[in-house]
Amino acid sequence: MQIIIYISRAKQNFTSGDLADLRDLADARNRSEDITGLLLSDGTRFIQALEGDAAAVQAVMDRIAKDSRHDNISYFRPITTNCRQFRKWTTEYLAERDLGEERGFLDRVMRHVADVECDSIKAVFIGFAALSLSRRLTF
Repeated sequence: MQIIIYISRAKQNFTSGDLADLRDLADARNRSEDITGLLLSDGTRFIQALEGDAAAVQAVMDRIAKDSRHDNISYFRPITTNCRQFRKWTTEYLAERDLGEERGFLDRVMRHVADVECDSIKAVFIGFAALSLSRRLTF
């Protein structure tokens, strides 16, 4: 089993509706290919972990790399593991409602990574959420 994590920049501003549409499409595709993981967006950036059979994960990653909705893709070192870090495929995004709550987005992300055994994967996603929230609150 392989895990690929990447971060990218959105080429457009994504609304909550845009992100919900993206979630629905990705959910159906990933489920059909037995891909699990986590996708986060703060409206301007994405970070995603994809895990499953190495060939299936690479096929999804190849498709994502060609997606014109984002650019500046940076990849983390692929991880080989004997067990899944994520139980299912999940999406979370920083929404306007999170700006009124001190930690809504961060708390949701922390729940999604609570059972992840790899501390570096947890740190990457929690750090992304915390920085995203602090950036939105200061601008």
